[in-house]
Amino acid sequence: MILITGASGNVGKEVLKQIAQTKARVRAAFQSAGKAAAPAGVEIVTVDYNQPETLRAALKGVDRVFLVGPPTAELPALERKATDVVKQSDVRQLVKLSAMGGREAIFTRQHADSEDYIQSSGVPYTFLRPNGFMQNIVNYNAQTINGQNAFYGSEGDGRVSQIDVRDVAAVAVKTLTEDGHVGKAYSLTGPKAITNAEIAQMLSSEIGREIRFINLPPAKLKEALLAAGVPEWNADALIDLQRLYREGKAATVTGDVEEILGRKPISFEQFCRDYKNAFEVREQAAS
Repeated sequence: MILITGASGNVGKEVLKQIAQTKARVRAAFQSAGKAAAPAGVEIVTVDYNQPETLRAALKGVDRVFLVGPPTAELPALERKATDVVKQSDVRQLVKLSAMGGREAIFTRQHADSEDYIQSSGVPYTFLRPNGFMQNIVNYNAQTINGQNAFYGSEGDGRVSQIDVRDVAAVAVKTLTEDGHVGKAYSLTGPKAITNAEIAQMLSSEIGREIRFINLPPAKLKEALLAAGVPEWNADALIDLQRLYREGKAATVTGDVEEILGRKPISFEQFCRDYKNAFEVREQAAS
């Protein structure tokens, strides 16, 4: 039995979709019953890392776990709690969704700390370290792309080897359903490192109207994030991630996706084609 945590999140949802197409027995963990939705044949449970007994119950009969922590200041502490429960169970592999970047930024530092704890616990692990997600252009920028024909950031001309979430999920499914991945750490990237200006060009070409990337000073971007209701810790972490990108520290391209999947990772051009409908104008665009 395989337990997929964070099953309602960007990556967890896609992992659940793909692994449900295999012959594996799968259980999906959600934070609340209201978020629970899974393909036919998948068991559903609710798990709160702050309530170890919920995870302990979810782990009954489970031998592999996909661990996803929330993107909050509490991520390392919550994943430590989860690891402690996993260590007391019969789980023989913990596949953690981590991040590229080591300790170079707030978000990535959290994952590095969590990795260290998992390693020290003695739980057999596999670490998946993806770079930034292509789907974030939809999740965070579709509204202004559709309403203003523009999107904003503070990463300047920094190049990022963004990866499609579908590839991250495909790698996760492989590591959860095949042997030979324990003790491994994989850095997952797209096929090339691209700038936001290049992303704007690719989007413009695919959707047939001019899309612009507008670079903002970090303070202005933070102001906009706070005005949009983003909690201050998350805003600071996002600004720090933009700094990492601006400094060119997220431009590395690896061959790990191709090695595991036996094919090249999805390109941003392909992503644009597949997600074209997300960028339909739904309100009057600014001239």
